[in-house]
Amino acid sequence: MTSPRYLLRFDDICPTMGWKTWEAIEAHLDAHDVRPILAVVPDNQDPKLMADPPNPDFWNRVRGWQAKGYTIGLHGYQHRYVNSLRGLMRLTPHSEFTSLSREEQAAKISKGLAIFAEQGVRAELFVAPSHSFDQTTLEVLQEHGVSVISDGPWPWPHLDAGGRFWIPQQLWRLAPRPEGVWTACLHPMEWKEADLDRFKADVTRFAPQMTDVRQVLEAFGERTLTVGDQVRGQSRFFWFHRVRPFVKRCLGGLGMLRPQAR
Repeated sequence: MTSPRYLLRFDDICPTMGWKTWEAIEAHLDAHDVRPILAVVPDNQDPKLMADPPNPDFWNRVRGWQAKGYTIGLHGYQHRYVNSLRGLMRLTPHSEFTSLSREEQAAKISKGLAIFAEQGVRAELFVAPSHSFDQTTLEVLQEHGVSVISDGPWPWPHLDAGGRFWIPQQLWRLAPRPEGVWTACLHPMEWKEADLDRFKADVTRFAPQMTDVRQVLEAFGERTLTVGDQVRGQSRFFWFHRVRPFVKRCLGGLGMLRPQAR
């Protein structure tokens, strides 16, 4: 993979998500042979993720997605934030895991995985709610057989010194990027019709460059993080999550930003 490749990740997959929007998404994915990551909440207790009544066919759908090549990720346990800590990724200040004891984190992860196992679903990787987790989370996950993490600002996937494989997640919509593997994290629960239309256009445009988790593991399963990866990742993080928001706040305060249509 020398040219840029793209992955799609859909967060907050649960029985009460917005199903009308999802049906349109899935049909478009399958029409273009795109196999995304689906971050599934095992036991959703977050009111913000309750757009529709619970779908009684949910777990059958999850098994079907996995059978046709979608990658199913463990998206925490109940998607309930217990503190305002950013964790290792230093992104959003909400966490279901960061700073909790090993016993507390192990209880959540084991309960989530037990629900998956009861439903005949494999947790192929981990997606932390709000990107917030700590070293203990990683260790507990590995002890429970989950050693692939979807997160991080680096340009390439890599294997770390502890034997965990990282598939970076750097985008929030598909957009042209230089050489690397780029994951776009999408939250369709928040979409309006215009968002869905833009998504369809983006998938049509980028479909020839899309990849999936299995191909990424085959291509990069033994690759380690380089100094260049670290520099590019940290510079990207600093620009997009520190400098750019600061500039936007300053320009907005001066009345120099036009209102953006969502």
